[in-house]
Amino acid sequence: MTYKTLQLDTSNWDLTLDGSGDLAIASDGYATAQDVASACLVFSGECYYDNTLGIPWKEDVLGKRPSPGFIAQKMQNEALKLPNVDQAIASVFFDKNTRTTRGAIRITDVDGNTSQATL
Repeated sequence: MTYKTLQLDTSNWDLTLDGSGDLAIASDGYATAQDVASACLVFSGECYYDNTLGIPWKEDVLGKRPSPGFIAQKMQNEALKLPNVDQAIASVFFDKNTRTTRGAIRITDVDGNTSQATL
């Protein structure tokens, strides 16, 4: 099964064009990784077409001190809501020097293909 989605420009997370001037289309592993990254970046209740989607960033993360495991679990749960994702394993770590949080999520789709999204 080929999985496709509109490709986003990674610098501004907006639609992009292909070499012919048409909307760019991402497929298979890249499409899955991009959709998982999008799902993990959505704030709970802010997805226009389905307000049950999203991570409770405002309620449970920002201004709090959640564990990396807590954030990883939330990201995995969002990834598994996508119909083509079979498995998702997230890893999150805090850099105390720069006060930033970084993470990655490894995805296995329903066809057994793996890809990774870095957040």
